[in-house]
Amino acid sequence: MKKITSFLALIILFSFFFVACKKKDTQATTAEKVQGTWQLQSDISNEHVGGVDNFDTTLALPGSTLEFRNDGKVYSNSPDGKDTASYSLSGDSKLIIDNIAYDIKTLTSNTLQLYIKESEGADYYEETINLTR
Repeated sequence: MKKITSFLALIILFSFFFVACKKKDTQATTAEKVQGTWQLQSDISNEHVGGVDNFDTTLALPGSTLEFRNDGKVYSNSPDGKDTASYSLSGDSKLIIDNIAYDIKTLTSNTLQLYIKESEGADYYEETINLTR
């Protein structure tokens, strides 16, 4: 009987150990997802003036990157040169780079899509920036 009681106590002890050591599922915050180096893929813009759309798609030069650091700075690097700007987040849906507020349309571990639209009357300018890791 003593062996059975000891065996049951040992099983209960191991059960508590495995439950206590269970990993918690934590979702990365928007800031954590944004931080790091992103490769610029394309910049798609549309200047809608007088009822006419003027689309322009610019493919990024190979090696063009944006690196978002946790100090609120973003470093751009391309064959054309380097630059640094400040950035911040407004909630989980806006990324503000150098005082320009972009809507975060897509943010996954390997895709970031930013969008902006500025209107003046019936005319507007819109831009979509596509980045990947």
